[in-house]
Amino acid sequence: MSKKPNGLDSKLRAVNLGSSRKRALESDEESGSESEENYKNIKSTRMSVSKGTKEGYKPGSIKHISLRNFVTYDSIEVSPGPNMNMIIGPNGTGKSTIVCAIALGLGEKPAILGRAKDLSEFVKHGHAQGHVEITLAGPAHMADSDVKIRREIYRESNKSIWFVNDRQTTAAEVIRVTKELNVQVGSLCQFLPQDRVVEFSKMSPQDLLRETVMAVGRDDLIELQKKLVEKRQKERKMIEDEKRLLLEAQTLKKKNEVLERDVQRWQERQQAESQLRVLTALVPVARYTQAKARHDQAKEERRKAHVHYQEVRNATGPAEAEILELETRVAASENQRRQLADRRVLLEREARKQLTKCERLESAQRDLNSEMDALKRRAQKRKETIAALRSEIARLEAEFGEIPRPPDAEPEEMLQEIADLRSRKLEMNNEIIQIQEEQNGLSRSGTRINADIGSRTAQMRDLDDVVVQRREALRRFNEDTFKALEWLEANRSMFSQHVFAPVCLEASVRDSRFAAIIESVVGMSTLRTFVVQCDEDYHKFARNVIDTMKLRVDVVSLRKTLDDFHPPLPQSRLSSLGFDGYALDFIDAPRPVLAAMCDRDRIHETPVALGSVDNQAIESQNLFKEYVADGTKYSITRGRYGSRASTVTTMRTRPQARLLSAGETDESRAQRERLTREIDELRNQLGENEKTMRKLGMRERKVRDSHRQIEFRESELRKERENRTEAMRVFNRAQVRIESKQAQLDSLVSEERKEAQGGQTLVQQERKRIESELRENAQSRTQAIADVAQAVSEIATVLHDAASTGLQGLCNARALNSLREEADRQRRAVDEAREAFERANLAFGEAKEHAKMCLEETRSVTDGMTDDERQAVRDAQEQRREVTCEELEIELSTCRQRLSMAANSGLSARVMEQYAERKAQLENVETECERIVVGLRSVRNQKRSLRRKWEGPLNQIIQEISENFTRMFDHIGCSGEVRLKRVGDGVVSVPDTTATADMDPEHDENNDGDNSQQEPPRDDEDYGSWGIEIRVSFRSNEDLQALDNHRQSGGERAVSTIVYLQSLQSLVAAPFRVVDEINQGMDQRNERLIHALIVNTACQPDVGQYFLITPKLLQDLEYHPMMKILCIFNGEWQPEAFNFSKYISNARSTAVR
Repeated sequence: MSKKPNGLDSKLRAVNLGSSRKRALESDEESGSESEENYKNIKSTRMSVSKGTKEGYKPGSIKHISLRNFVTYDSIEVSPGPNMNMIIGPNGTGKSTIVCAIALGLGEKPAILGRAKDLSEFVKHGHAQGHVEITLAGPAHMADSDVKIRREIYRESNKSIWFVNDRQTTAAEVIRVTKELNVQVGSLCQFLPQDRVVEFSKMSPQDLLRETVMAVGRDDLIELQKKLVEKRQKERKMIEDEKRLLLEAQTLKKKNEVLERDVQRWQERQQAESQLRVLTALVPVARYTQAKARHDQAKEERRKAHVHYQEVRNATGPAEAEILELETRVAASENQRRQLADRRVLLEREARKQLTKCERLESAQRDLNSEMDALKRRAQKRKETIAALRSEIARLEAEFGEIPRPPDAEPEEMLQEIADLRSRKLEMNNEIIQIQEEQNGLSRSGTRINADIGSRTAQMRDLDDVVVQRREALRRFNEDTFKALEWLEANRSMFSQHVFAPVCLEASVRDSRFAAIIESVVGMSTLRTFVVQCDEDYHKFARNVIDTMKLRVDVVSLRKTLDDFHPPLPQSRLSSLGFDGYALDFIDAPRPVLAAMCDRDRIHETPVALGSVDNQAIESQNLFKEYVADGTKYSITRGRYGSRASTVTTMRTRPQARLLSAGETDESRAQRERLTREIDELRNQLGENEKTMRKLGMRERKVRDSHRQIEFRESELRKERENRTEAMRVFNRAQVRIESKQAQLDSLVSEERKEAQGGQTLVQQERKRIESELRENAQSRTQAIADVAQAVSEIATVLHDAASTGLQGLCNARALNSLREEADRQRRAVDEAREAFERANLAFGEAKEHAKMCLEETRSVTDGMTDDERQAVRDAQEQRREVTCEELEIELSTCRQRLSMAANSGLSARVMEQYAERKAQLENVETECERIVVGLRSVRNQKRSLRRKWEGPLNQIIQEISENFTRMFDHIGCSGEVRLKRVGDGVVSVPDTTATADMDPEHDENNDGDNSQQEPPRDDEDYGSWGIEIRVSFRSNEDLQALDNHRQSGGERAVSTIVYLQSLQSLVAAPFRVVDEINQGMDQRNERLIHALIVNTACQPDVGQYFLITPKLLQDLEYHPMMKILCIFNGEWQPEAFNFSKYISNARSTAVR
């Protein structure tokens, strides 16, 4: 194995066969005479070619390429030849990188390459910037004026800076310069990168036509095609407008044909209505005549009624005066009667008052008599009461006289003791409350400490639970996978078989030392992959999680089992190389999960070791593709061609696993120690709290015992005080009863003694008072009776006067009623006369208004008439002088009925308006239709002229391409053709026989004057869908088939693609073409034939520059002196020095043998 050079990431060795002597000598200054002689022999065969092509670069050809820190290169300079340049070298050496440099260096975007999206990804890893510098041959009219374009790319900003001939410029300026030189990097027909080879066969016929026309430099044909598409669209729109207008004109004509009959009927009706107006005017005239006669009659009747009303009104004066006098008398009599009645009421009220007074005096007399009787009974009752009181006093003295006086209920000593007890009790209550508060505080503190202990214990359990740790790591690593896991755990019942969680949760590493190693072998995408055991569950999981929940997760369903995966070497052989085992040996997981890991990451084939292993033996014997040893992951790749040399890529493993960690990390260990320390401290605090609680409990019990003793003593004192209070209450109640009875007895005895001694007692005083009141009462009764008699006499006098006054009033009232009846009769006569006058006046007003209305009606009818109609009305009036108004109305009604029957037909004045409007619309439509026909004729002529200018050159180009394509396919023993695919849009343009004859050639700038022949109608005018169709056949018994991405194989598509590109070689206008690895998928026969075909077509004078990139090179391929071969040898394991001359000498000697 070659030793990797120090401080050198990669180197390049470019071998330019056919280059100058100076460059050959510079590649190896120490070569011997043999090498120089061999070089001279080679030079002699190519000197003429080099001399001839020194100035053979077409304008825009690439003369020099220089790269710095670009993709895989630190530095490279390439000087291609003016004709065919063949770039060869093993896979991965950077051949396609040169293609990328050409594209990016000439102004294209990364997307055209089909690789990276960002420009910064083309800067070599580990460098901040890189650059591409390309030197193009300048225009032919400017000698020695090469164009040097440099693009500096910056990784951090993902931007670039442009320079043209060492002058900073813009990307737009670079594109302008390349466009002037006809560089076509964006065309697949001119620039076909490796990653876009497959896109060529996927191109639609339309895209292939556009790319081909651009490749041959006929941009004018593309512009003509765009104009044709626009003309065709305009033609189709005008055809549709013409059809629409013709249909609209036909509809308008049919509608107006129907209206013509209605117009005639409407005109006849108008004549009949004119006659009706003449007849209608006679009725108001007749009405006015009758109204005028009624007006004169009503005026006379009103005059007569007014005269009668004045006469009746004057006759009612005397009767009204008599009624007025009698009403005055009646009012005086009524007033006197009311005064007498009021006097009678007053007298009656006074009489009732005196009667009430007599009744009250009689009642008072009865009360005084009762009091006198009570005094007599009271003396007897007093004697009985004295005897009863003496007996009661004697009994009470006998019952309570011997009881001593009880002591005081609340002595001073007892009150002082009770006050002391209450003070001590209050102090104890305060002390108990303080103790309880301290206990509550300790209880809350204990609850908090227990919660803290529980929390830290749970954290300790979480540290011990690997699954919890891994779930948290998975959540931080990929949120979508964690959400999918939560959904799976909640919906496992919907699956027919067990669905495994992500691999990082199902798998565990047996030895924590191998966790980081296993994680470097197993991809991160595998660690977050769900494993299902049947297709049904796979589709159900994908439908719910990926489609519905829109989560980006990985899921796999395998039909293989773990038994289907076998290690490549036995364990004994593995141990001899220094390995501890395969990655599979250190993983514990369900068998389906292990099978998925074997299928995705080949863990059964990847050996691992904690220490170093025999790297040289492993690489020399090609034992493994990947292995891990001593903290480094080794990946071995071998070339597919030539010596199949191996390339080793190394990568250091992570110091610690992210998802598969089985042991404690330093962070988790520190966290565990901290939690243990905090739990111990909390438990010590809890113990101290418990000791304090016990002390407080003992103290509380002592205080409560003392408190209970005080309460017991308080209860004893309370009972003693209650007993003393009850005894004093009983003693006091007995004393009060005896004293009360004795006082009552003394009062009665004293009163009795006074009466016995002859003194005035209260009873005697009371008797005298009653006798005096009886005398006063008798006098008052006598006076009241006299007042009643006087009032009755006055009442009788008032009643007599009232009767006389009432009788006189009745006589006056009877006379007044008679006069009023007569006056009412006269008033009714006046009212009737007034009403008759008002009715006559109203009739006169109505007749007057009716006459005015009739006059106005007559004027309104006749004002709108013509002179002929007025004369007709006068004539009709003369003819119908004897006809009454009613008869005229009957005649008018009959005429109206006849017109009403005509009106039911639905005709109106709108008929004439519609007829005129539609007639005007029809004229406008016909004018517009004629304008469209003229315009359509012009558009078709322009379209035909454009088509001739476009289709003719296009047919010539495609015909030449098809001839080249057919000839080349015949050369390789196959059949093929290229043809123009015409497509229609479903609308056939019917030729206008008058179009060319009527068209003025001077007004059509595209008319070539040849209008003698007319094209047959055909449906092929969807010009935007025209394309190029490649038809091939690779077998003798097979018809030609269209080339597409499905019918032919990959090799057949590659052959067809390169043959088509070579068919364009003689037509292209671009200065250079690039084809990258087009021979992929070809067999040796086709590869040789295609190579010879490329050489023959590319190595022709004035053909242009050609770049062919291929990773494989068969022996004895065709060679041409105009070819230049660039050998790429780029990699980490190449030698420091490379003897160029010795390599050529060995090659020549080998060829001679």
